[in-house]
Amino acid sequence: MATKSSLFPNSSQMSYSFGLAGERHIQIDEGYDPVSAWRALSHHVVRYPRDLRAHAQRILLGQHNNDVSSFLPGSLQDLFLILENNGYALRKNLLDLSKQHLTEQDVSFFTHWIKQNAKNDKMHHCWRAGSVLSTGSCGGESLLNQQKQNKESSTATYTDVLEEARSCLDYGQLDVAQQLLEDEILKSPESKEIEQELLTIYQHSRNKDQLTALSKKLVALGVTLSEEWVECQQNSVTWGE
Repeated sequence: MATKSSLFPNSSQMSYSFGLAGERHIQIDEGYDPVSAWRALSHHVVRYPRDLRAHAQRILLGQHNNDVSSFLPGSLQDLFLILENNGYALRKNLLDLSKQHLTEQDVSFFTHWIKQNAKNDKMHHCWRAGSVLSTGSCGGESLLNQQKQNKESSTATYTDVLEEARSCLDYGQLDVAQQLLEDEILKSPESKEIEQELLTIYQHSRNKDQLTALSKKLVALGVTLSEEWVECQQNSVTWGE
């Protein structure tokens, strides 16, 4: 059953963010709740994708805690995406430590990635559970299309788009959640919950171009943009700095 939580921490989760920010050990202390710690680290990785310590902490957290072990492939993927052809020893060591917790398919995928040492391969962006940095593109097929196909053949349903988007955020599917919310707000621009969740994604992803494009579509539909939306647009001017 999907939860109402989000990738981005609420007030209770923020305590983990502040605590983990000062955590110098690579192995996270057992005093942290693994799910809350993983979400806080994921939030940090979205904001600071080149913080290798946070990447390593997230990967080791997945290795030692069953509650977040399913997110291990995506955590490795994010590290590999950031390092590209660099950090061979770090990538190999973390992969070796993770092998017993991965499927044979995942081990083969990451082993081949290290060996071929190639940049910008579309297959590297094919989303894996737990990733917050992949584009969701898998050999030219978008993750959104895959999700729609899976949803048609699945008995699982969501009560509304917001619930589905938040479920996507829980599993690091940032691009899918954004697409779902963008489609919905064009149909229901009066929904403040949809607007707030979408603006939060834009603010954290710094996706100024997409914010601008959607704003134009809404205005073309005769929608009067809210004060929060206009403020977000104004703030987006500095996102690329």
